[in-house]
Amino acid sequence: MAEIDELSVQLLEQAKRFLEKADESTGEGESAYCNAALLLGSCALEAHINAIADELTLRAGLGILDISILTEQEWTLEEGKFQIVGKLKMYRLEDRLNYILSNFTSNGLLSKQPWWSHLKAGLALRNRLVHPKGAVRVDKTAVGRMLSAIVDCLDTLYKGVYRRSYPARNRNLNSALGF
Repeated sequence: MAEIDELSVQLLEQAKRFLEKADESTGEGESAYCNAALLLGSCALEAHINAIADELTLRAGLGILDISILTEQEWTLEEGKFQIVGKLKMYRLEDRLNYILSNFTSNGLLSKQPWWSHLKAGLALRNRLVHPKGAVRVDKTAVGRMLSAIVDCLDTLYKGVYRRSYPARNRNLNSALGF
């Protein structure tokens, strides 16, 4: 298993464990664990998408724009040919996810996925926490919905790209960690 695969699994397990810890806590502890679970969950999703995108770049027949979106690298036109220039070109997470679902699976667009509204709400909450403009309250219910949506999203991606379920699907929000 590649390092990014191990990291993505580890981050999701940590997020789930922090949600479990939030259930065991109250007050400031609960809030801190919810914040940690939300942030680690979104990191886990992005790490999984990056790992899947890296593997997809190995497929034959991809064009420069495909590789640019999958690897988040800039492209240019040099001497009449498109080239990847190795410079960072960021795409929104939702756009990359939509791109993978639309081009490498038969699952269609995000808006058609039953888990999408919870994932979108979770990402919006994450953005409010990372870029605060006022008080942000992160609660266990919202984090649980987001983490469930992440697991469902990953299961959809795995079924579409790899033709198998996401390995941790059956554990749902139960962490394999015991700290």
